[in-house]
Amino acid sequence: MNQQQSLDATRCEDLHIPSSDVAGEHIHLREKYAGTSPGTPGKAVLFVHGATYPGAMFDVPGSSWLDHAVADGYAAYALDVRGYGASTRPAALDAPARDNPPFSRAETAVADIADAIAVIRERAGVDAVDLVGWSWGTMTTGMYVSSDPGTIERLVLFAPVYACQRPDRIAALVDRDKPDTLRALGAYRTETRDEARQRWNAEIVADNVDDWRDPAVLNAWFDMMLADEPGDAVRAPNGVLVDLWEAFNARPRYNAGAITVPTLVIRGTDDATAVRADGLGLFDALGSADKQYAEIGQTTHFALLERRAPQLFDTVSRFLARRLRSHDSV
Repeated sequence: MNQQQSLDATRCEDLHIPSSDVAGEHIHLREKYAGTSPGTPGKAVLFVHGATYPGAMFDVPGSSWLDHAVADGYAAYALDVRGYGASTRPAALDAPARDNPPFSRAETAVADIADAIAVIRERAGVDAVDLVGWSWGTMTTGMYVSSDPGTIERLVLFAPVYACQRPDRIAALVDRDKPDTLRALGAYRTETRDEARQRWNAEIVADNVDDWRDPAVLNAWFDMMLADEPGDAVRAPNGVLVDLWEAFNARPRYNAGAITVPTLVIRGTDDATAVRADGLGLFDALGSADKQYAEIGQTTHFALLERRAPQLFDTVSRFLARRLRSHDSV
């Protein structure tokens, strides 16, 4: 089956699975596959989002990583961690942010990843899943794999934030009256379309930002996210900022040395959030004997939605296509 035939035959379902962590809460999982069932391909991949934006990042028209994975023969999944997207959104998100403390730390995401993988293994009929994390999602997927590697075939850490001293990022989070202390945070933060555009623009070094980014993709992406919001801004839990405070102070939230599955660390050359020193530090710290490091030129932290996204997708595809585990080589 060629790529266009795969995409023409793609089936899409939005799954709402119960959380094993808290009774009454659910986790949203976007599922895409070609064929008669998600088990038809015989392999599955889960994508895990970052700090601010939900799993919609991976299925934006015009730059869908899920569609690319389906064309590669995968049952492909994108997770919304609780507090994001179409997963359970706690009442704190509907109150003024200052009224409640930060929530949704990496440990919450790890519980959601575990629940998602259990469902994927059953639906796709696989013993192990390939796992792709983006940004904060590299922290949560890394934490998961370091503690439960048996369910993961290969790991991709895209635009990683691990443990690198970042004075610029610390300055944005520090308590001005208490040096070396994280400032008081509310439960969540918001980001409008214009703010997202400005944040993205700040990383693009080309004279014309449209040389790197299709404006239609930006608008389609933000429209998808607003479908799960009551207003004109994306709401994101602030628990992640507590995790990032640790990473920006060079204190890792997980033990990369405990990761032994084949792992790819990959970033954009112009990514100002996931910097080269951090990516290389993570690569060196990994315990895997089979590990790779790669960069995609002329891309930012948002490379998966930029014009060079196909290079990112193809590089990851080549890594995932390698079958090096002993049961594959027999």
